[in-house]
Amino acid sequence: MAPFPSGMMSPVVDLFLREVWKPIKKHFGYCLKPESKVSKLAKAADDLKENIDLVKEKIKLGELEGKRPRVQATRWIDGSAQLVEDESCRIKNTYDGRSTHMFGCSWNCFFNYRISSAATKKRADADVFKASTPKNDSIFSLLPPVGRELPLPPNIVGQNWYMKEIAACIKQGTTSFIGICGMGGAGKTTLLKQLNNIFSCAAETHEFDYIIYVEVGQQQDLDMVRKNVASQLGLVIGKDESTTFRSSSLYNFLKERKFLLLIDDLWQTLDIVQIGIPQGGSLIGPQNRQMIVVTTRLQHLCHRMQVHGQVIMLQRLEFEEAWNLFDANAGCSRLTNSCAQIRVYAKSIVKMCGGLPLALKIVGQALASKESEHEWKHAMILLRRSQFHKVPDAESNLYSLLYISYENLPDERTKHCFLFFVLAGYDHYNYVPYAINLWIGHGFLDEDDDIRNNYLRGHSVVGCLKRACLLEEHPRGENYVRMHDIIRGLALWIVEMQQGDRHNKKWQVRLCGEPMEPEEWSTAQRISLTGMNPINIPDSCSCICLLTLLVPRSKIIGSVPTGFFRTAPSLTYLDLSRTNIQELPSDVGALLSLQHLDLSHTPIRAIRLELQLLKSLRYLYLGHTRRLKTIPDGTISSLSMLRVLDLYNSGLFSVDRTQAYVEELESLIWLQSLGFTVDDSESLHRILNFSNNSLKFLNVQGVEGLQVLHISPSLIGIMRAHQLEKLMFRGMKSLEELLIGETIVDSYWNFQSLDDLILVDLPKLESIVWKGVVPHVCLPTLRFLVIYGCHSIKTLTWIKELPCLKEIYLIDCDSMLELAADDEEANTSTAAPSFPRLKLLGLSQLGNLQNICGGTLYFPCFQRLLVYKCPMLVKLPSGLLTEERVPLILGRQDWWEKLCWEDSSVESTLFPFFRELPASFRGNFVDVGNALIM
Repeated sequence: MAPFPSGMMSPVVDLFLREVWKPIKKHFGYCLKPESKVSKLAKAADDLKENIDLVKEKIKLGELEGKRPRVQATRWIDGSAQLVEDESCRIKNTYDGRSTHMFGCSWNCFFNYRISSAATKKRADADVFKASTPKNDSIFSLLPPVGRELPLPPNIVGQNWYMKEIAACIKQGTTSFIGICGMGGAGKTTLLKQLNNIFSCAAETHEFDYIIYVEVGQQQDLDMVRKNVASQLGLVIGKDESTTFRSSSLYNFLKERKFLLLIDDLWQTLDIVQIGIPQGGSLIGPQNRQMIVVTTRLQHLCHRMQVHGQVIMLQRLEFEEAWNLFDANAGCSRLTNSCAQIRVYAKSIVKMCGGLPLALKIVGQALASKESEHEWKHAMILLRRSQFHKVPDAESNLYSLLYISYENLPDERTKHCFLFFVLAGYDHYNYVPYAINLWIGHGFLDEDDDIRNNYLRGHSVVGCLKRACLLEEHPRGENYVRMHDIIRGLALWIVEMQQGDRHNKKWQVRLCGEPMEPEEWSTAQRISLTGMNPINIPDSCSCICLLTLLVPRSKIIGSVPTGFFRTAPSLTYLDLSRTNIQELPSDVGALLSLQHLDLSHTPIRAIRLELQLLKSLRYLYLGHTRRLKTIPDGTISSLSMLRVLDLYNSGLFSVDRTQAYVEELESLIWLQSLGFTVDDSESLHRILNFSNNSLKFLNVQGVEGLQVLHISPSLIGIMRAHQLEKLMFRGMKSLEELLIGETIVDSYWNFQSLDDLILVDLPKLESIVWKGVVPHVCLPTLRFLVIYGCHSIKTLTWIKELPCLKEIYLIDCDSMLELAADDEEANTSTAAPSFPRLKLLGLSQLGNLQNICGGTLYFPCFQRLLVYKCPMLVKLPSGLLTEERVPLILGRQDWWEKLCWEDSSVESTLFPFFRELPASFRGNFVDVGNALIM
C-alpha cells in the first residue's frame, strides 16, 4: 500500500490545530493555574488604577483653573473605576474565598474555569481602558468664549491702580455692584473696556461664563439693552414677543450662570430687573459670580442702583502721566529735545488739558503735525483764548480744550462734515454711505459736480476724522463709524458758539426725547429727530428758517400734515426714510429749494404730481419702496437737475410704465448715479447701454419667458460691470440657467465693485454656470449672498473660494442638497482656502439639504450658523470647529438632538455654543438676518 502523501495532511493538521486543538487548549488552560490569571488581572487593575488617579488629579487641577472636563474623560473614569473597583475586586475576592484542598489547591475544575475565564476577559478590558487613557489635550473641553475683546487705544496711562482695585474686587466678590464715576473724558470707557478684555481673555481660568458689555448712553432704550445682552449671549428673542417674555428669557438663561455685566455711559437709573438680569443677592465672597459694573458721570446714580459698597471715582492724571499720554499722541519729544521753547509751550498745553485723558489724546493728535515753534505758540494761544468762553459747566470747559482738534482739521469742508455728522442721529454706529449722502446733500463734497469723486472725497473725510480721533470705527468694518458722546457734544457746542445765541437753538438734535414745541420748530434751521416714536409735525407754525429736516426711523403721527411744507419754503434737505409715511401732502410742490429727498424703505404708494415743480431737486432716493405703484408721467424727466436717482428694488410697475420711465431717464443729462428695477428684456438692454450715468444698483425682476439669462461682456460692458454695487434677480418664473461670461473674456471684465448678489423667487433656476471666467476673479469683492425661493438649485460649489464673502442666506430652496459639493477637478494643492472670510451662514426651510459641504473644507473666520427646518441635515462639517474658533449655532432643540457625530467629543465641545431659536421664529429673511446679525 502506497504511503499517504504528507503534503495532503498538512492543511488538515493546520485546520485541526487552529479550529479544534487551540480552543480546547485555551479552555482546558482555564482549569489549570487560575492564580496566574487572577494575578495578571490584579496587576492590570493596579496599572489602570494609577492612570485613573493621574487623570483625576489633572481634572482636579484643571477645575481649579476653571477648565471643564470632556464628557468622554469622565465616562472613561467611571468605566475604568467600575472595572477596577467592582469587577476585578469581585473576581479576586471570589478566588481568595475558594475552598482549598491538599497543597492549597482547589480541585473544583468548574470553579477554576469560571474564575480564570472571567479574569482573562477583565484583564483584556483593563488593557483596552489603559490604552484609551485620555491625553492632556483630550481631557478638557474647549471653553466657549466668555466675551468679546474690544479695541483699546495704544497708549493708556494712569489706570493701573484702578484696574487692580476693581479686578481684585471682582475676583473676591466683595459686592455685586461696582460704580465707576468721573467727568466726561476721564477714561471711564477705556477702563471698562480693559476690564472686559481681561476677563474675556481669561477663558482658561473661567472666572465667568459670560462677559457682557453694553453701551446705554443718554437716550436709554430698555429694548435695545435687552437685544444687546441677548446678542452677546447668543439668544434669539422674537421681536413680537412681549416685554415680560423677553425679560424672562434672559433671566432664565442667566440665573444659574456666572456673568459679569459691564454697563457703559449710564445717564439715568437702569431697571436691571425689568431687563431680565438676575441679581447676585446676598452672596458675598468668591462664590459671588453674578456681578454688574457701571460707568456714569453722575455719582448719585450708583447709590440709586444700590451701589453702596464700591464706588470708584476717577481722578485727573498727575502731570507726569498727563505728559506721557500727550507725548505719545503728539510725538513732541523729538521736537522738545531740539527746541526748549516748544517744550515750554507743550507743558503749558498739558496743564491746560487739566489731566483729562480724552483732552490730552485729542489735543495731542491735533498737534502731531506741528513742527515749528510758531505753530506751537499759536496753538497754545488758541487754547488759552478758548477757555475764556463764559460756560459754567465743566463739560463745556472740556469742549474748549477739545476745540483745537476741530480747529486743526485740514479745511472748511472737513469741518462742516464733522459738524453735520451729528444730524445723522444718536445711533451707536452710523452707515458711512448714509453719512456721505448727508454731506453730499448739503453741498460739502460736490466741488466738481462728479458723484464718483464726491464719494471718494467722503471716504477721505471719514478717514481724516478717524485720524483726528473724532470718529471711531465699528468692529463690523470700515463702512460703519460712531461718534463719542463727548465729541457729539463738542460739535453742538461749536455750533452754538458760532451762532452766538444759546437761547434760540438753531440746531435741534434729539432721539426718543421730549417732543419739540412749536416755537422751537419756528426758530430752528436744522432738525434731526432720529428714531422717535411718535413725532407730531406741526401744521400751523411758520418754519421759514428751516433748511434741514431729518426724521429717519421714526413714526410720524398722521403723516406729514398738509400745509407744513408751505410754511418751510427754504427747506433744502428732507429725509423721511424708514418712516411710516404712505403719501406726501399736496403742498410738497412748495419746496422749490429742495435738493435732497429721501423716501427709501417706506410704504409710500404714489408720488405726487406736484413733485414735478421741484426743479432744484438733485438727489432722489426711492429705494426699497415695494408698495410704490404710481409715478406720474413726465415726473422723472421734469426733474432735470437730478444727479442721483435710486429706484432699486422699488415699485410694482407694468412693462409699459417701466419702458416709459427708462425713456424719461434718457433725458436726464446730469444723472450720474442710478439704481433701477427693470421687468422686461428691452428695458434691461436700454438701461445697461446708458452712456451718461453710473448704474450702481440693478434689480431685474419678473421678466417673462426667459429661460437662460446670459450675463456677458456683450450685455454688460467692462465699465458697467465695474460700476455695479448691488445686483438682484427676482420673480422670473421661467428662468432655468444663469450663465456668466462667454468663451473669450477680456481679463479686465469683472464685477470689481459688486457687494451684494441676491436671487429671489426663481423657482426653476437650476444652476449658475461660469464660462470663460472663474468665480473668485469675477466676483472679487462680493460680501453678501442671498438665495431665497429658488426651488430647483441643488448646490453652490462655486461660492467656496470667493475671497470676500462674509454672509450667506439660503432660504426656502426645496431642492438644495448641499451648499458646496466637492470639486473633483480642483487641484487641492493649489486651491485657495475655502470660505476664507465667511462669518454668517443662515439655512432656513431647506427640506432636502443633506450636507453643508463635503471633504475637508474649513471656515477660518466663521462666527454664527443658523439652521431652521432642515430635517435632512443631520451632520455638521468638521471644518466648523477649530482650535482658535468655535461658532455659535442657532436652531431648534429637536434638530440638535438628531445630529449625528463621528466623534462624540465634538458634540460635547459644541453644545455650550448651541442656542435654541424662540417659538416665534418663522424663518423668513428678516428673522434669519436679525438672528444672525444681533
